[in-house]
Amino acid sequence: MEQENTIFSHQISVRIRLVKEPDVPHLHKLISQMANYHNLSDVFSATETSLSKSLFKSPPYHSFTALILEVSPNPFPNTMAQDLSFNLIIKNNINLETPIIDPEFETLKSRFNGDHIYVAGHVLVYPSYNGFFEKPGLYLDQLFVRNCYRGLGFGKILFSVVASQAASNGMGMVDWLVANWNEKSMKFYEKMGAHDIPEYRLCKLYGEKLQQQQPYSCGELTCTVTTGTGSHMCPPVVPLTLKS
Repeated sequence: MEQENTIFSHQISVRIRLVKEPDVPHLHKLISQMANYHNLSDVFSATETSLSKSLFKSPPYHSFTALILEVSPNPFPNTMAQDLSFNLIIKNNINLETPIIDPEFETLKSRFNGDHIYVAGHVLVYPSYNGFFEKPGLYLDQLFVRNCYRGLGFGKILFSVVASQAASNGMGMVDWLVANWNEKSMKFYEKMGAHDIPEYRLCKLYGEKLQQQQPYSCGELTCTVTTGTGSHMCPPVVPLTLKS
């Protein structure tokens, strides 16, 4: 009987909602799976504690914000549908052409509202700003759907939720990165209306290279400051020491 709960035979229902504190272990697992998918497991260092410290400090979309995608063989109740602080979208009774078997149903059961609800994906966003544009935007850091739930349009639903939230919050754009080997994702975003900017490359400074950076030493430099009482020479600046 338990095995039947892992199979979506004919229909599947979806909801997307804001991540809450009890969801953090599931969110961490999803991010780990995405890191593995992108061959970034060697740099993956996020922990459940670090996620909890970054989330929940500010209203949604004012800082680091996570959304979670959940699925169920049963329709989601509408009792919370009007609570936009929890549910952003509910889409019930999506017809399936072939059955879906979730091999991780035991470890990815939802922490909210029902036994037969499973975590299928997530989104991470945070505010962004580009000096060339009039309005701030949302940076889409991660959009991930677990393998067994791909090809059902769930990525499109997640992306549309992010875009609609940016628009409703008065923002002017959503931006993100796509791996240059991921042609499937590039085609997906093109269909969603994205503008590709191939002239730019992503640059990052992290780990030891970040810690090795030192501020400029002005000990051998001089400068002149002009105030209301005249001009005077700046004293030498003592270099700061960064602690690792």
